[in-house]
Amino acid sequence: MNLQALALLVPPLRGCALCSHGVDRNGVRHCNAPAVRDVFGVQPVATARSCVEACGPAAAHMHINAWSAA
Repeated sequence: MNLQALALLVPPLRGCALCSHGVDRNGVRHCNAPAVRDVFGVQPVATARSCVEACGPAAAHMHINAWSAA
């Protein structure tokens, strides 16, 4: 399987879909991480990831419950 075919299997912003800080509003995933919310308000994840380094490649504030269940 080539990289392009593999990329089609992983939805965009998948980490945000799994993050416990995410909330769905009208079918759109929003970032409710305190570090983002306190500065920018609750933003759609695409907006939050493009304007701040709260998540994105560094994922500094991303939290997935399964990480702490181990």
